[in-house]
Amino acid sequence: MSWMPHAARGWSLVMLLLAGAASAQAPRGDFAIGPVVARPGSAVSGQLPVPNGVDPGTFIPITLIHGARPGPILALIAGVHGSEYAPILALQRVRPQLEPGRLAGTLILVHAANVPAFLGRTVYTGPVDGKNLNRSFPGNPEGTVTERIAYVLKERILRRADVVVDLHAGDANEALRPWTGYYAKHGSPEVIARSRELALAFGVDHIVMFPMENLSADKALYTGATAVALGKPSFDVEVGGYARATPEQLALIERGVFSLLRHLRMLEGKPSPVEHPIFIERRANLKSEVDGLFYPTVEVGQWVRAGTLLGYVTDFFGNRIAEHRAPHGGVVLVLFATPPVRSGETVAVVGEVHDPGPVPAPAP
Repeated sequence: MSWMPHAARGWSLVMLLLAGAASAQAPRGDFAIGPVVARPGSAVSGQLPVPNGVDPGTFIPITLIHGARPGPILALIAGVHGSEYAPILALQRVRPQLEPGRLAGTLILVHAANVPAFLGRTVYTGPVDGKNLNRSFPGNPEGTVTERIAYVLKERILRRADVVVDLHAGDANEALRPWTGYYAKHGSPEVIARSRELALAFGVDHIVMFPMENLSADKALYTGATAVALGKPSFDVEVGGYARATPEQLALIERGVFSLLRHLRMLEGKPSPVEHPIFIERRANLKSEVDGLFYPTVEVGQWVRAGTLLGYVTDFFGNRIAEHRAPHGGVVLVLFATPPVRSGETVAVVGEVHDPGPVPAPAP
């Protein structure tokens, strides 16, 4: 699958636009987000407040690494879902490796966007209002705490950034095959091309093409979709899951971040883009129609044919009451990794590609 012609065009476009953004930033001055202020050539960490409202407020821990030279503003956002630990821990490892004096532009690290969900150890939603932060954009300054977090992220982070990366993992109940994803039909052609190029630069070989089209900023719902609606190139990263953060997962995210920084010429050196990308153009989300216990019969990353048994659900006495089979061939991207399942929950995700290559025989 050839992408180099597109990549070359995308690279030129990115460099032209970012060169304009960099020149517009000179001369260099302090960079501030809320009470957190960084002077040129410095790194500062602090708390971005989310005010009290109909329920108690919270804060968003951020680090600003303000380079000594002009360049783009890159926002890396982890912890939109509080139990997706690999990106949260990876940004802690990235921070001390970056020397502001060697950086061009400004890096915004959002270490844990959803502190209530992180401290509450909840899956998908916040513990205070039961809302999913990644379905709550553009947010509401008068809403519940999750809506207020979304509003602060949009106004303080997304609007300031030139490029936005939303870092996720499989949640605490999910096993996941690493991938990145960008909005292939949402935003201007320029933003779509830049988002694709940046996703390739991150270096993960499976790339999901999100199907949503032309979402306005007040209906985008998702972090990355909101960034695109604001005219910012953006892509998602999915690495980790099952409430784990292995050394391999952390290293994959770190390599991706530094490859992206080099691609944007915020750091010297050559990036490490993916050489043989596999584009996922369609995903099937299989939802349970019953409560019970889920038993997967395949592994994440496994290639399957249409009709392959992906898993089954039993009642509390061990009787099989439902089966889930692949509606089309492709790669297993996500699987429920813990037994409890409720009606309406997604137990498996299968991604379809144009040219999957050799595919094993169906499982019994």
